[in-house]
Amino acid sequence: MVTFPVASVARTVCQVVPVDDSPVTFLPEFQKGGCKSIVQAVNAGPVVASDSGFVRGVMEAYNRHHDLVLRPDDVWLAILTQFGLYVVANADELRHLLVQHDGQKELTIDSDASLWTADFGAFAAQWVDLMDDHLADPSLKDWLLPAFSTTTHHDVIVASVMLMATMKKYFSYSYSFLCGIPHVTLLGTVDDWQDIRSRLDKLAAYGSRMQEWTALLAPIFDQFVASATGLVDVAFWNNICSHHHAGSGTNYISGWLSVFCVFNDEGKWQGDKRTLNELRYKPDADHSSFKRSDFVFVEVVLQYPLVDSDSIPPGYLTVDVTIDDNGTERKALMFAGHMGYGIGNDKASIEPRASWAIVLKDGEPAPPTDDELLFTRLMEQLKVASAATTNP
Repeated sequence: MVTFPVASVARTVCQVVPVDDSPVTFLPEFQKGGCKSIVQAVNAGPVVASDSGFVRGVMEAYNRHHDLVLRPDDVWLAILTQFGLYVVANADELRHLLVQHDGQKELTIDSDASLWTADFGAFAAQWVDLMDDHLADPSLKDWLLPAFSTTTHHDVIVASVMLMATMKKYFSYSYSFLCGIPHVTLLGTVDDWQDIRSRLDKLAAYGSRMQEWTALLAPIFDQFVASATGLVDVAFWNNICSHHHAGSGTNYISGWLSVFCVFNDEGKWQGDKRTLNELRYKPDADHSSFKRSDFVFVEVVLQYPLVDSDSIPPGYLTVDVTIDDNGTERKALMFAGHMGYGIGNDKASIEPRASWAIVLKDGEPAPPTDDELLFTRLMEQLKVASAATTNP
């Protein structure tokens, strides 16, 4: 590291304040491209948003008399940005220098993560590794990625994504989330699961909606009983949950898990929807294209109900309770049901957990402190002891 004087001007304090928020929301591609949700965003630190952080940052330092700090990585990334713009604009002329193939090769990654838990930084590194096998120059990847004394893992990820963008005329990038449950453990006995299956029959006596629900539940618990006996239908368990996206921006769940969501939080039936128009590629479409003309809406009919993910009902119930606290009436609310789930000791399994609680409503006094509670219990014990002495 070296610091040296450049101009005979007084250093000034920056008036703008950097923030931790991602600057991507300020960029025109985000604002004009229909972008909404940030799946993952990582900054090297708090930033002042700019569409050209290197050039405009240097200009700000020059114009307003601020010191300038430059890392080799940032200067190299500025070069890589310009190189990327040039390659994209001259892809045909440069093809023979950069890749071994014609057209656009798809690079696909499979993951058992979900959209919101996946590490897309790691994905970028994997895409670049896959790309490496198809490059004309085997040293190209190492030349483009930074490896300086100041380079961090974050810098390598940034450069990897920039390399992907540089080569986007030659490669397309896709990922597939392989959702599923590795193993299922059914606790209890076969008789327990058969008992639940038998209890379902009584639901039908409580109205037509209950009859519809019973018709949905019965085959599901036939599978539970069969699995408990060792006759496991893997296809059934893989159909536990599926996700669907509607053109209006609504997300739905289906699979047999949705049968546990057919009554909303107001107890109203929401189990009739089974069809959905999904946007699919046309049979003759180029799957590397994102042109609207290559897509068509297709009506999909599902076996189980479609439930809006925003309308998944609570897994618990509440009931009001009045308490006579030694002559003082208090209003309380009791909760019971599934208010969460547990993580197994192996840190790799999930188990629904039942809970209950009773709480005082607004306006009721705060609960006693530990000392007050100890005193109350002591007085109760003294009353019991006194009564025993009075009435031997």
